[in-house]
Amino acid sequence: MKLRIARNGVVLGEWTRTELYPLLRASELFPSDYYWHEETSEWKRLADLPSGKSVLATPAQRHMLANHGLPYDEFTTKYQVSKLMESRPCTNRQRSFMDDLGIVHFDGMTAKEASDLIDAELAKDTSDGPATPKQIAIARALAAACKLELVISSPTRREAASEIQALRCVAGLSR
Repeated sequence: MKLRIARNGVVLGEWTRTELYPLLRASELFPSDYYWHEETSEWKRLADLPSGKSVLATPAQRHMLANHGLPYDEFTTKYQVSKLMESRPCTNRQRSFMDDLGIVHFDGMTAKEASDLIDAELAKDTSDGPATPKQIAIARALAAACKLELVISSPTRREAASEIQALRCVAGLSR
């Protein structure tokens, strides 16, 4: 049996129940869209069907969005949650870690972009280069806080990052 699907009063087409799930997952149809077939007397939301319910954000995901101050409603999908979470700005902690690693970052960077850069650096998928001025400044400040003499002799970004982490441990500081 085919279901007639509509959005904003416009009929989008007719699909079987088994055809709906992939369309919902791909966000071509939404749980907030309406469906109708011969056996129903009124239009109902796709969210009322099992395939519509299966793509809705879980209570935990909605709670997470609320904690981050991100918008959602009863029809927010799991896919939309992942996109919203990826689009939030990178954290100060990520910025600090990127500074330690000598990774250049920019205003407007998302948490996902920062995470990808950090992961690539930790996996050593990026080329190494000379330590950045910011890394050297961080290492000097940490060494001074520990009352240690810092000898800098052309370290690489990765060597400076290791030195910064060691100094943070000695100083008992975390990011």
